[in-house]
Amino acid sequence: MTPSLAMTIPFGEPEPSDGLLSKSVASTRLRAWLQLRLRHLASVQRIQDARALRSEFLVD
Repeated sequence: MTPSLAMTIPFGEPEPSDGLLSKSVASTRLRAWLQLRLRHLASVQRIQDARALRSEFLVD
C-alpha cells in the first residue's frame, strides 16, 4: 500500500465584492479539484485491479 498523501482542498480566496460570486468561484474550484482527485483515484484503482488480476492468473 502506498503512503497516503496529505490533501489540501483549494478553495481560494473569496471575491470581496459579492457573496454569491464568492460562492460560485469557490464551488467551481472545488468541483474542478474533486474531478481531478477522482480521476487520479480511478487511475490508481485501475492499476491495483490490473495487478490483482495479473497475480490471480500468474502461472508459475
